[in-house]
Amino acid sequence: MIATGVNPSLAEGVYVPAQNAIAASPHIGRTAGDGEVKSKVASLRFVTTDDFPPYSFLDGQGNLTGYNVELARRICETLVIACTIQVRPFALMVQTLREDKADASIAGIKDTPALRHYLAYTMPYLRLPARFVTARSGVTIDGPDSLAGKTVAVASHGRYEDFLTDFFPRAQRAPMASTEDALAAVKAGKVDAAFAGAVDAAFWMAGPSAADCCRFSGGVYTEAAYFGDGMTIAVAAGNDDLRRVLDGAIASLDSDGTLADLAARFFPADLH
Repeated sequence: MIATGVNPSLAEGVYVPAQNAIAASPHIGRTAGDGEVKSKVASLRFVTTDDFPPYSFLDGQGNLTGYNVELARRICETLVIACTIQVRPFALMVQTLREDKADASIAGIKDTPALRHYLAYTMPYLRLPARFVTARSGVTIDGPDSLAGKTVAVASHGRYEDFLTDFFPRAQRAPMASTEDALAAVKAGKVDAAFAGAVDAAFWMAGPSAADCCRFSGGVYTEAAYFGDGMTIAVAAGNDDLRRVLDGAIASLDSDGTLADLAARFFPADLH
């Protein structure tokens, strides 16, 4: 169960890597493939929220945790620098970075043309794909032709319906009011499949409403034009040194399997 109360003692969320950050050189960051590279980053002030599970939330003991929180900690360990992880309301994230009250936001700030006037973004650390969900004994999806004449539930008037229309034109769409309604239609046997975001679908399938009815079927769809680039870390516009250091740390954590391990810890199914 996720606690909803805020523990004031954790509001600053101070975190120091297990390695001695003072003894280690504060000007060295590790990146994938090229060993160690010099940077100007001596410490990091991350900001995140505490109400965005499974990315950042308070656990049953009131401790700040989640995929984003643990990733921030792994980044600091990889760079061998001291860090803080502070909790801020999501509405204040951009202002916090612009006023130099924090160095990086790991809170799911969307990358938009308007925000790029104020922010710069790292490479994605987590793709957020779309996937098909079917009954466990239902249709096997191995391409557009496998859904010809099949009924696919999808939340109406959104990016998932647009993608389905463009790439699976022979499927019979069944627009629904919400993703949950689309998934429930699969369980009830009213449709052959549902098409939805993999994160929402994974948590629904793992929950009591699904009653172990369903599974992912077919491929993983990550087209950025429909589903975005995924989760990134935001820094103040112009802070290219920090962005490059964070990119290197993310690449390193991807190559050594840490990102996959974190996903397995915080998501109930393999999204990919």
